Amino acid sequence: MLWPLLLWSCSRPDNFTVEGKLSDGATANVELTYYADGGIRRTSAVAREGRFTIDGSSTRPTLALLTISGGAPAASLIVDNGDKIKLTVDSAMTGLTRLSGSKPSEKLWKFTRDNYQTLTSGSDTEVNRLLAEFVSRNPDDISAAALMVTTFRTPGHEAEADSLLARIAPEARPQEVMHNFSEVLATQISSDAHGKVPNMTLYDRRDTTVYYAPYNQSASIIAFASAAPQQRDSVIAALRQLADSLPRRRFKAVEVTLAPDSAEWKRLTARDFASWIQAWTPAAIASPSMRRLAVPRVPFFIVADSTGTQIYRGSSATAAVSTVDRILRRK
Repeated sequence: MLWPLLLWSCSRPDNFTVEGKLSDGATANVELTYYADGGIRRTSAVAREGRFTIDGSSTRPTLALLTISGGAPAASLIVDNGDKIKLTVDSAMTGLTRLSGSKPSEKLWKFTRDNYQTLTSGSDTEVNRLLAEFVSRNPDDISAAALMVTTFRTPGHEAEADSLLARIAPEARPQEVMHNFSEVLATQISSDAHGKVPNMTLYDRRDTTVYYAPYNQSASIIAFASAAPQQRDSVIAALRQLADSLPRRRFKAVEVTLAPDSAEWKRLTARDFASWIQAWTPAAIASPSMRRLAVPRVPFFIVADSTGTQIYRGSSATAAVSTVDRILRRK
């Protein structure tokens, strides 16, 4: 009776497959990023006439993010060797309209689809409440851990995040899924995350090294954005509103783009007419100069006063702008 089990274990596939279709039949670069067997892996393919296939390998279930043409993640997947996932990405390339082949991935997709309105426009409290309910219903499912990684809004809710994680069964939150989240959460809980903003030497898009120090002005803002054009546009609009209306001697803005390399970063900023510092650092928010700021997601804004004290941390451009205005009105 052991033979079927032995044969299965010997013949188990050493890879997984993601077969996809872009609903508008576009040609695009598709990339799958995931953590497996001790390191980050990136696998890419070209969608031709809207169809693509990506093969990868992970000896344990892991979280994978699917991106189209360098945009924001179009899907979060749980992948494992032996899986054959089939999916369809909508014509705007911002989400899925169909997914099959992986029960945990299906749960992730259905949660995102069913709660789209709250996830895109709801408050941190509303989003986190939905996640708490999901964790309560699925404490033994890896999809609960994956949603904590991708969707829970941690800043200001660190204790709640820690409590929810403890409710998920240990076997349902493997290192491959929790790797980045655990590190960010630990840093968020530490005093460093909310400590003084340090002086930083940054690499500017004009191929020069610039020095940023909070004490050189009454208020400053550090804005983090992904390489996705739509997200960068919203961040730039907020920075331009501030930079055009405030005296430079009292205010400074720093924009940090999470481009994969300096060449891509320079391409993204080549046509910008920015009066603020536009910076890039190797490893982005994990770089030594940025790590202690514990940026949990993008877009993200940090507003500091002249002492380097963080007055605001969060994803709201409106709140960041209001905080700068409030600081300057006190002076």
